[in-house]
Amino acid sequence: MSRPFERALQRAHRPFAKVCGLKRPTDLDHALELGADLTGFVFHPPSPRHVSEAQIIALCGAVHDAGARTALVTVDAERAATDRLVELAGLDVVQLCGSEDPASWRETTYGLLRRIGVDAGKPESCFEEVHAWQGVADAFVLDHPASAGGSGVPVDLALAGELARLAPCFLAGGLDGDADAFRDGAAPGPFIGFDASSRLESQPGVKDRGAMERFIRAAHEYSYPSISGPSA
Repeated sequence: MSRPFERALQRAHRPFAKVCGLKRPTDLDHALELGADLTGFVFHPPSPRHVSEAQIIALCGAVHDAGARTALVTVDAERAATDRLVELAGLDVVQLCGSEDPASWRETTYGLLRRIGVDAGKPESCFEEVHAWQGVADAFVLDHPASAGGSGVPVDLALAGELARLAPCFLAGGLDGDADAFRDGAAPGPFIGFDASSRLESQPGVKDRGAMERFIRAAHEYSYPSISGPSA
């Protein structure tokens, strides 16, 4: 039986706009007002965008009231602790950004995203990771390999496009409403969504409303002849 997030991806009529690294209620309110489909909360203490368990629980309540979805973004996560936080906060999706083993993440009740560092110098490792997580993750987040996330550096679009033809993928890495990926069909896709964080900020952890508006609009307007959800 498919999970709710997997079914949402399959039914999507336009790309998802994922605003990540939200920590201030005001920024979250703006993201929701502007039409963000997926809101990401970073649970990783070294990050300037880290939020506590209590903050995540409070923020998720506001998202669900608005009819959007929530994502927990974490690095080197432990399954039991993650399951507990998902239940406490009512999270919809978990995004794994570290060295997690796919065997430990089978049969989750929540949606699962796997972050991949798109390294043009080592394309074979990217394809190997997609294959390792297929059937476990609902979709992949294609980001720059410089860090576990939030680097603000664009990915290699040609390689990202190849990966997106293998499995459902969100494009991340240096995106804002003016990113090259949104210009004249430059992104080779098909991407099921777009994910932005640091390029939407006036300073780490502080989102700019205008930047979020441009990004969300560009993500929703992106078109590619073969956009569709993942296969059953």
